[in-house]
Amino acid sequence: MADFSPEFSKNSMNMKKSVIRELLKLTQQPEIISFAGGLPAPETFPVEDLRLAADAVFKKHAAMALQYGTTEGDKSLKTALIKYEEGNGVKIGENNLLITSASQQALDMIPKIFLDPGDYVLAGRPTYIGAIQAIQSYQGKVIGIPFSMDNDGFDMVELEKRYRRAVADGAKIKYIYVIPDFQNPSGICWSLEKRKALLEFAYEKKLFIVEDAPYREIRFMGEPVPSIYQLDQQGANAGNVINLKTFSKILAPGTRIGWIMAREDIIQKFVVAKQAMDLCTSPFTQLWLAEYLSSGKLNSVIKHTCDIYRAKRNHMVEMLEKYMPKRFDLRWTKPEGGLFLWISLPHYIDTDKMIFKAVEKKVAYVVGSAFYFDEPEHNAMRINFSYSSLEQIEEGVKRLAEVIKEEIQTHESGPRGQTTAEV
Repeated sequence: MADFSPEFSKNSMNMKKSVIRELLKLTQQPEIISFAGGLPAPETFPVEDLRLAADAVFKKHAAMALQYGTTEGDKSLKTALIKYEEGNGVKIGENNLLITSASQQALDMIPKIFLDPGDYVLAGRPTYIGAIQAIQSYQGKVIGIPFSMDNDGFDMVELEKRYRRAVADGAKIKYIYVIPDFQNPSGICWSLEKRKALLEFAYEKKLFIVEDAPYREIRFMGEPVPSIYQLDQQGANAGNVINLKTFSKILAPGTRIGWIMAREDIIQKFVVAKQAMDLCTSPFTQLWLAEYLSSGKLNSVIKHTCDIYRAKRNHMVEMLEKYMPKRFDLRWTKPEGGLFLWISLPHYIDTDKMIFKAVEKKVAYVVGSAFYFDEPEHNAMRINFSYSSLEQIEEGVKRLAEVIKEEIQTHESGPRGQTTAEV
């Protein structure tokens, strides 16, 4: 068979498979308890109300629903989203809004619009793998910024230091990518002070901030903090924040609908980029969601979801405290919202290798190294608490703890045994 690999573009050669998607294939066996996927709980989906909304679309707007639509998005959905965001304290007009085929499409369009090959993005260490994939696919690079010891946002001293060093080395930095609310993968939430500090940094350096906010409404503990997009609106109103949202976590991922909020000239750039991708987001799905939003039930669904996730998060934290070894070098985040928490293990444990032992014990996680652009750290993992039942969470954590204990025991007994033999 002929080798056509020389014909592939440089962009395609930079595309990487999603580690998470590959792991999901490994964990399809029904007896495996998987904490790997970022799957919302099916019991949160308002199935009957969504069915009624779909029926209404076919009764009232069948021809429109089955036809092509505008790239910018259906007017009825945009009107509903403007009202929804106003309830969240965000003021936007129709020209500040673009409907997308979920937020991953937006994450792909951003480097397509902003990055030339070799350009840089500032992002957290660790950060969302889907954003890394999108940046890589356009030959962009990431400068990783560590989070503070308080897990309240970037280490601002390191941000300044790494920015200055990169610029001195000739790097062209185009934007900052952050997930301030219940970050994927760590689950941390940025403080108000850190959000303001990042905004001031972006003003000073004349950088855009891409604020990815898929989990923002999924807060089940603590007090809400204004988004960076809101803080810009309330302050300088420079329009240098691009906010990404999605129905995937607040309603159902199968809707595959997201939206971008940004100043008008940026939205127009996105419109042109989207036309080359898919012409328009599904008109039927947009009309379906507009119909559903008109029922006024979304906020009650979000509240119900938060109630379920609070119980699951609390149970997972309780089970980690119950079953995990008690060590200073084994710790986990305790998120106030979202779907994930992050476990850091002793430095000698490689979760990339340990995943196969975990799968043998019928439990799965996502390796921490997947969330780094370069110089990955191998002694961490992301685990999801939203999808599994309370019973599965306890059993899964118990199995995972057994694997970790075995890794620690192997490490601690091995060197001692060698030393004794040598003596």
